[in-house]
This record gives sequence, C-alpha cells and structure tokens, in this order.
Amino acid sequence: MTRHTDYIINLSLIEILMERIEKYLKKHNTMTIATVGKKGISAAAVFYAETKKCDYLVFVSSSKSEHIANSLVEKRCAVTIQNDGLDWEIIKGLQIKGNVELADENDWNIYFEKFPYIKDNKTLSKSLEKVDLYKFTFSWARLIDNSKGFGNRFEINY
Repeated sequence: MTRHTDYIINLSLIEILMERIEKYLKKHNTMTIATVGKKGISAAAVFYAETKKCDYLVFVSSSKSEHIANSLVEKRCAVTIQNDGLDWEIIKGLQIKGNVELADENDWNIYFEKFPYIKDNKTLSKSLEKVDLYKFTFSWARLIDNSKGFGNRFEINY
C-alpha cells in the first residue's frame, strides 16, 4: 500500500535528481553520441546546448555524418557526458538514452545562447551553412557520482 507521504518523498527525490542532472548539463558542453545503423555502430563527440528545462539537448552535425545517417534508420541512441579523471573515486557523469531528430528553427536560439561566439566568428559562422541542428530528447538518464561512493548512481525515466 502506497501512502501519501511515500508519494511526496518519491516526488522530492525525483526533483532533487532532476536538479542534479540540470546542474551537470549546464556545467558541461560536450557529449558523445552513440548510434547504430545499416553500416554498424558509430560514436561522435559533439558540442551541445541544453534547454532551460533540460528536457532535450541540441547539437550541430553534418547530415552526411555516420551518426546522423544511423539516426535516420534508428532514432534511439545513447549519450554520455563525463568529467575527465584518472581516479575511480572522481568518476562522475551522465548516461542518457533517447531519440535524435531534426530540431526546429527556433532551437538555434538555444544553441547560440550557449555558444554566442559562433555568430561573431566568420569561419565558424560560415561552417554552420554545412550543418543542421539536431535535437536529442531524453527517455532515460543515469547520473553517476563515485565521489559519493563506488557505483553511486541514480536513474530516472522521462
């Protein structure tokens, strides 16, 4: 039997976890996206920008890249975002599952808010003509933080 207080406690834990995920996403800017398609598996590091609610990420990539070609075959993919480190006690990062699709034109604002210098740099600005903006929407996330103990992790379904 679930009590009302159990629901409130669980809701509070979810809010705390979501807040920790949001902080982590805002603190970083590079993710590795892993996809699978007709030619096999692919992984690529890309810069990302998060929405204010952190309910999806946007990133730029060439439509000709293997990971984007894969996402046309299979939208489901996985992403990792992590700190660098040489000691297992400081391993911290996110593992996320979700879907990739073309982003809306309005989502460029999200990207430029995080990377405003791109618009001002002629070379970078010109390179945007060769790429598209994509959207990675979460379905599941795991936050790992070994500083709180080996294997310390929290998971959430979206």
